[in-house]
Amino acid sequence: MYLAELATAMQSLAIEQTNIDRVIAALQECTDGSWDAQFASDAAIAPPSFGGADSAATLGMHHDRAHQVMTETVTGIVADLTAFADGVHAAARLITDADESVAASLTDKQRAVELMNDAWLTSEGDSAYDRARNDQGGQD
Repeated sequence: MYLAELATAMQSLAIEQTNIDRVIAALQECTDGSWDAQFASDAAIAPPSFGGADSAATLGMHHDRAHQVMTETVTGIVADLTAFADGVHAAARLITDADESVAASLTDKQRAVELMNDAWLTSEGDSAYDRARNDQGGQD
């Protein structure tokens, strides 16, 4: 019963290579390495920008710390996305390899069935019987 359910599920599994390519392209765009330089320049605020009060210096220090936490977090996310993209590539290759392997196997099985059918349909025994019977005039 499990195999029948699995076969039914596999029939509905339709993976479009264009969708896989689109996901991979988006992941590569996010992991191209230029984000960190842009983040460093866009999100950084110089400590003097917070003013001259004692609390401004503290705020500047906390901003720098938060900026560092965000940078390291995003770096980790980029590493995760890179690993995910590699996994998508590997999965796509495995699916393609499986499809090609199954197609080759089915082609071999189809050829075997055709050979058996040819052997059955072109039986020498049947042909000899028909010739012998015809040579006798078809009389019983």
